[in-house]
Amino acid sequence: MKSYHIIAILGIEEISKADQVIARRAERLQRFFTQPMHVTERFTGKVGISVTLDESLAGCERILSGEFDDEPLGSLYMIGALPKKI
Repeated sequence: MKSYHIIAILGIEEISKADQVIARRAERLQRFFTQPMHVTERFTGKVGISVTLDESLAGCERILSGEFDDEPLGSLYMIGALPKKI
């Protein structure tokens, strides 16, 4: 959490290139963790999706490995399981 505060204060350009990669992947992971849940359908207008633990873990590995580094953050928001290719 401490590094998040540093980025918020200084800006991502002020941290090392390696830390920038980690921070950007963490942002993507955070978006991926925001899932369309069945209980929120009436509030979000999005149909709820059930994702297995294996699909979730595989998605996390793909994001952290850098497969989605060039994808916009919005493409990972409220999507359920990751598709083969976004």
